[in-house]
Amino acid sequence: MAMRRKPLSLAFIQWIIWIVLFAIHVLSLLPYDPLLQSMLYSSISISIYLLIIYGNGSFLLPALYDKGHKVVYILLVAILIPVVAFLRFYINFYIYNTYFAEKPTPFRWSLVTSSLITVILVYISSVLFNIAINFFRLKQKQEQLQKRHTETELNLLKAQVQPHFLFNTLNNIYFVAQRESPATALLLEQLSQIMRYFVDEAPKDRISLSAELSFIKSYIELEKMRMRYPLQVSIREEIPDGVLVPPMLLIPLVENVFKHGVDKLRSDNFISMQLSVQNERLIVVVENPVVPSASPVNQNGTGLRNLNSRLKLLFDKDYSLQTDTEGPVFHAQLNIPL
Repeated sequence: MAMRRKPLSLAFIQWIIWIVLFAIHVLSLLPYDPLLQSMLYSSISISIYLLIIYGNGSFLLPALYDKGHKVVYILLVAILIPVVAFLRFYINFYIYNTYFAEKPTPFRWSLVTSSLITVILVYISSVLFNIAINFFRLKQKQEQLQKRHTETELNLLKAQVQPHFLFNTLNNIYFVAQRESPATALLLEQLSQIMRYFVDEAPKDRISLSAELSFIKSYIELEKMRMRYPLQVSIREEIPDGVLVPPMLLIPLVENVFKHGVDKLRSDNFISMQLSVQNERLIVVVENPVVPSASPVNQNGTGLRNLNSRLKLLFDKDYSLQTDTEGPVFHAQLNIPL
């Protein structure tokens, strides 16, 4: 079986490029200077090139130009280019006169001008180099996303192997339970609806809000079986038909209630859920009693923090998720665009 080659890393490619450039620079100087002198001059020049290319690509462009400070960037570049050009010339001039010249060479501004032209060309190359690096990184990210997408599709296919077998088995158990224990049959029906949601709806980008609410109601029914006292449930919907939302978006608000807002020893547990559409935005308000033994941090649990992270990915900054406590009641309000 042929071995799959590992793609070259971006850092490795850059090392190869700089080593080749150094070798070319040394070879271009060998007809005029000894090997040691050529390597020294080449080291100085390559170091200056590195300073220009990575200083511009890794600091100046991201910190100034990309953030809108274009005038400051242009002024800073206009100052730095002559300074670096003079520095490059003067270091070579000093080393040559100090260590290699039989008699001192006079200072000539024409050589500084030549150094300035070289630095300008390197600066232009740094801009092109930065574009190439960003393109390479973008391509790598696209390949990684494609790989993850393929893996996700494969895992989804694996998860959906013979789902009808599972549902048929649940249906058989349901019919037996109907005869022996109608309450158990009802719970099996709720569980079957939840599992169908995971198989049929969860993989989609958008689903109907009614399907999401049906899933939530089934989840609440299953949670109620663990309660010692009846749970007061109030779900009010003021929404038009055809509203679509990302799947699994509202359930963390309800999960948070059962994890942090329910005391099984209390008889006054409740969950209130209100949904409305205003100005093309969905507003969801969930309320539950404050458990005296739970701290404010615990009332706002991990599920809501994870929900907040997912909302940032889906809507960037165009959403709000607010939580607060008013007396004995904990409120969570979600506001998202439709």
